[in-house]
Amino acid sequence: MQMKHFKLPRPVDGAKAIIMTLACLLTPCTPAFAGGSYLAVWSSDKEANNRRQSPDFLAIIDADPRSSTYGTVVNTAALENVPNANLLNEIGLASGISSNVLNEAHHMTHDPVVISGRKYLFMAGLISANVFRCDVTNPLYIPTCPLITRSTQVKNFSGTDDFVLDPNGNLLVTYMGAKNLQTPGGVVKLSPTGRVLGEYPAAMAGGPKRYRPSVNGVTDTGLLAHPHGIDTRPDLDLMVTSDYADPLSLASSTTPVSETQDLGTTVRFWKLSKLAAGPTAISQLPVGRGLEKNPIQNSPEGVMSVGFTHVRMHKAAFAASMMGGSLFYTPDATVAHPKFREIYSVGPGAGASVFTITPDDRYIILPISGIQSPGDALFDRDYSGEHSRRVIALNIEKLLKAGVNAECDAPRRQLDADGFVNKVLGRNNGASDCPVETGTLNLDSQDNFDTHGGPHFLAVDHESRRVAIANYFVQLTPFGLPGTGSAGDDRVCMARLTHGGEVRLDAAFKDELTGQSCVAMDRPLSYYWPNRGNTGSAKPHGVAFINFDD
Repeated sequence: MQMKHFKLPRPVDGAKAIIMTLACLLTPCTPAFAGGSYLAVWSSDKEANNRRQSPDFLAIIDADPRSSTYGTVVNTAALENVPNANLLNEIGLASGISSNVLNEAHHMTHDPVVISGRKYLFMAGLISANVFRCDVTNPLYIPTCPLITRSTQVKNFSGTDDFVLDPNGNLLVTYMGAKNLQTPGGVVKLSPTGRVLGEYPAAMAGGPKRYRPSVNGVTDTGLLAHPHGIDTRPDLDLMVTSDYADPLSLASSTTPVSETQDLGTTVRFWKLSKLAAGPTAISQLPVGRGLEKNPIQNSPEGVMSVGFTHVRMHKAAFAASMMGGSLFYTPDATVAHPKFREIYSVGPGAGASVFTITPDDRYIILPISGIQSPGDALFDRDYSGEHSRRVIALNIEKLLKAGVNAECDAPRRQLDADGFVNKVLGRNNGASDCPVETGTLNLDSQDNFDTHGGPHFLAVDHESRRVAIANYFVQLTPFGLPGTGSAGDDRVCMARLTHGGEVRLDAAFKDELTGQSCVAMDRPLSYYWPNRGNTGSAKPHGVAFINFDD
């Protein structure tokens, strides 16, 4: 063990802090440090530079700007090793895979969940269909994270994705696909101990007609259920889910813009108190004014993220499409059939990813993974920087104030001789109530361009207005699966949202090895991960702040 990695930020006093840290390595204890802040990073082993599969893990980075080890990986947490606990075993794609490898670390609870005075993070394996629970009460001592829900416990679904809590403290989890990693998926309710309390199919025949048939020729959107994003408004008795994609069609595609990808174009609304009844409404997102030559780059394709506003007087919902690269808005989610409009077009294939709405409903913070790279047909087709890897802030105050009377809508699109879009003219129609871009943080890198990836997942500490960004999407490597064709440079960056809506990089959040801004999870084999060893590079996806007040 290399003790140099176990340093307390802002210790109460030097000798006492060292004693308490050593004690916590041996047995769980309550954190004895004041004002500490950490960033948890749910990570997969990359198997890039050691040619062997090491376990997936939770990394802990010192996120206290006042600490001398700010930006340093100060701990890692291991996953429980349960033999033969992986969906790939269950469905016959592999055998003998244990629970702690090949999960494809994906989403986790966006904030620690407090249960009986302790803090927990719940983490999903996209491919394994496993759910783990980490006790992060003391980030410098995290016991092995138990596997609380394995694939065989969920009878109908796979493709474990996003989390939200219900009013009773249970977990509501989206599963993008059926057991065979194909459509349809659903929502699963788990107890805090991982017990399956309910499985709720998202498919319901009789939905709106898809604006164009799916890859397999299906026109009933009610059947095309691929739940990915999820949010709730308990005061409105509402839950909303977004339909991203058929998981197997993503995993078997050869490029990030393959027309074989079966992408979702809909948003589903549920009555939170009656989930077993299924969705109460299914909204087809609008295609806008013209069709792209590559159909999976039309505005509504691949609905990645969805979210409700927070202020009681607002009843709106937003949705973002990954391959469509657009942001959509409905002013009143409580009506029988919510209708969305396109209110911001980043650009086709631009990868509008997992956004956050600030608690005061002033801003949407939206990561743009880019996907298109120099040399690709659509790269920067419509404007300079269209496919730059970045995080943008949009002021939505005027849009929400206008409500059902909002005039903002889709931008004009110039068509070519064949009737396909030749250029998108503006981000929207320019109405006075349209979102205003107040800040942009550029995160371009050669690795992001080379891997067709970029910023994808955010964690926001709303009190300090800090924003943590993971530059990685999904790239599968085992068993010959080519993956999504969109990865990222595997960096974790820190920024701050100013009160005026700018997004500023925190240059002090530096990599401990290179001294460059942002923390690189790609590490040489010579690097010793605390509590983990020399395992090389990792792929970061979910991130969450763990804070301790003064």
